Amino acid sequence: MTLNLKLVISWMIIISALLIFNSCSKPYEKSKSGIIYEIPCSENESIKKISISVLSPVIIKVSIAENDSLLVVPSIIAKEKLGAEVRFDVSSKDEYIKISTDSIIVYLDKKTGEISFHDVYNSLLLATTKNEITPYKLGNDSSYKIKQHFLWTENEALYGLGQHELNTLNLRGQKIELSQHNTRVSIPVLLSTKGYGLYWDNYSQSYYQDSNDSSYLASDVADKIQYYFVKGRQFDHIIAGLRELTGESPMLPRWAFGYFQSRNRYKTKNELLGVVKKHRDLNIPLDAVILDYMHWGDKGFGSMVFDSIDFSQPEQMIDDLHRKYNCKLITSVWPSFNKQSANWQLFNKDSLFLGLDLGHFGDVYDAYNPKAGELYWSMVKKSYWDKGVDGIWFDATEPEQLKRFKNTQCYLGPTAKYQNLFSYFDMKNVFEPQLEIDTNRVFVLTRSAFLGQQKFGSVVWSGDIGTDFKTLKEQIPTGLNFCMTGIPYWNTDIGGYLGGDPSDENYQEVFVRWFQYGAFTPMFRAHGRRHPFSSRSGENEMWSFGAKNQEILTDMINLRYRLLPYIYTLSNKVHSDGYTLMRALVFDFINDESVYNIVDQFLVGNIMVCPVTEKGAVERKVYLPKGCDWFDFWTGKKHTGGQTIIAAAPIERIPLFVKSGTILPLADVMQYSSEKALDNIELRIYPGENADFVLYEDEGDNYNYKQGGFSTIQFTYNEEGNTVSVGGIKGEFEGMLQKRTYQITKVSEGVAVGIEKTISGNIVNYNGNAIKVKL
Repeated sequence: MTLNLKLVISWMIIISALLIFNSCSKPYEKSKSGIIYEIPCSENESIKKISISVLSPVIIKVSIAENDSLLVVPSIIAKEKLGAEVRFDVSSKDEYIKISTDSIIVYLDKKTGEISFHDVYNSLLLATTKNEITPYKLGNDSSYKIKQHFLWTENEALYGLGQHELNTLNLRGQKIELSQHNTRVSIPVLLSTKGYGLYWDNYSQSYYQDSNDSSYLASDVADKIQYYFVKGRQFDHIIAGLRELTGESPMLPRWAFGYFQSRNRYKTKNELLGVVKKHRDLNIPLDAVILDYMHWGDKGFGSMVFDSIDFSQPEQMIDDLHRKYNCKLITSVWPSFNKQSANWQLFNKDSLFLGLDLGHFGDVYDAYNPKAGELYWSMVKKSYWDKGVDGIWFDATEPEQLKRFKNTQCYLGPTAKYQNLFSYFDMKNVFEPQLEIDTNRVFVLTRSAFLGQQKFGSVVWSGDIGTDFKTLKEQIPTGLNFCMTGIPYWNTDIGGYLGGDPSDENYQEVFVRWFQYGAFTPMFRAHGRRHPFSSRSGENEMWSFGAKNQEILTDMINLRYRLLPYIYTLSNKVHSDGYTLMRALVFDFINDESVYNIVDQFLVGNIMVCPVTEKGAVERKVYLPKGCDWFDFWTGKKHTGGQTIIAAAPIERIPLFVKSGTILPLADVMQYSSEKALDNIELRIYPGENADFVLYEDEGDNYNYKQGGFSTIQFTYNEEGNTVSVGGIKGEFEGMLQKRTYQITKVSEGVAVGIEKTISGNIVNYNGNAIKVKL
């Protein structure tokens, strides 16, 4: 065969292929929000419809289904529209359709359906390859198994997916099952160092895999493939986009950032009140005490009563906590009901159970059913809120026994299709009606979560974890990855849950190191079932671990309370700016690849926290991110960023470093968060670059901030002029201070360091008007 003949045949094959493609291809449909395109027909595959919707200049929704009706099934979690219509352009070439906003360019391959996302400079951010939609019979219901393959690049780091007890932060090369268990919280959100986030919009058991030959997200039960692409230069921008899409996080009450004391469990009201009284007598700050399960005595799970002997006159006990001790009470509630309880009868008569019998724990209510949710809330309200309880600890909200749970039928259909959403609906059932009747901010603690649950004021804890250094080490990246999914408030049982003897020196070290770490998690709470187990739990209070350790633990609580103005201001940024309180280093140093795989350091604002997780350690390695200087909080010594140092870490000290260009407000130590007005704040200035900080204040425990009931004061440090400017106060709220005193000190070695208040400094009497101070 001659060369010319070969060329002719080749061209004929190409032309034939193009003719076949064009004969099957249909033009895309353009709508106000995007396009719908039908993938060309194939002998081996069914026709697929692809919808690409532009929800904002930086948020793109992708849906892929086998028919139009499934394509438009609304998301349970994500909003269908985000404000005003977005301007975007659509153009079509032979090979692709191009959709562009002022921030994103999306290409859809007409032949394969592959989609790629680019920035405005046409640099690739993310590409998809093949997808699979496989028919699947779920009982009597027709459904699909789905899988979408992604091409993640070699130098890209990925984070998120929730809480999975991995001693790793970067999720590249991992294989993770996304389902809810005690100690596992699965949230299908990924953040990439290439500047985007991905929300996989599915609620069934799902899977993430990243390997050389097959990288994908997949789910067991679905109507369609659906995901959201969110572009952002920084992780804060991406998370702000996710919260715009799924719900903003409300302000928690100020007391939620104080110290919580708990154990499994306080057996009588006298024991509980005695612990709170001892805190006050010893001047150990405390904002809340937790009354764990079994406070209902022999009445059974779901009875929602206080035992008539051990917790007689509960209203008086709660009133004593409030009036005598200025302490809040949190009580434990479960989603299950024992058959001997009157509440079980009320659910059962209207068939409001899931059909999941947990034996001793009872039957689990159908949280997906609005009628069941209304009944559940009415019981919680009558039994706890109406008696003065300040917050609820919702336990076992996965719920337990996943395999049996997902084989039940819920209000929405086969539970397997919605299994990861139980906690979402459980919290929705109690948050939304409380907003209608209560002026106080909702506080709930729960063991499970899903994206969107942040709008219900949820605080999540990591479940019944171990009590050793290995577990502590795992909890640090576990919590950081959880907080990178858009839900900002997370904590652990300080000291772990099951085990630990307070009289054992080895365990005392674990507890102290864990407590130091816990002082910098969003919620600061000790809990556990300690030795001896004969009475459910031994002691778990500050004084239980010996006099020396009590002093160390008290110092950490004092530091937490000194930091409250800073932490509370950051919590307002969580609400108003999409901020994240507990931050992996990549949040603020995304251009420093050295931080991508650091699992045991994190930021709270500009404070870098470096927990100690090795037995007997008195020092540890610390990487100081480049681009700034770092000051040792305890000594004031300055270090240049971009290097690894050996930090001193005696048992009484957790290594802390503060970024140059930081203004750190520190309050006087308080015994509870509202004991004192913030009229005597120490401002520590960490020099080396200009700094800015806007102090936020409000009434602390109502929703008046939503109507403008708050104030801000801006502090600005000028490095060249060596001055601090205090701006005029903006806004107002009931009880706001009109005058206050600031003590301003520039940090240097040995000056303005540690927990104690600095003696020296510039004293500024502030009356609400702008003032400039020369340091």
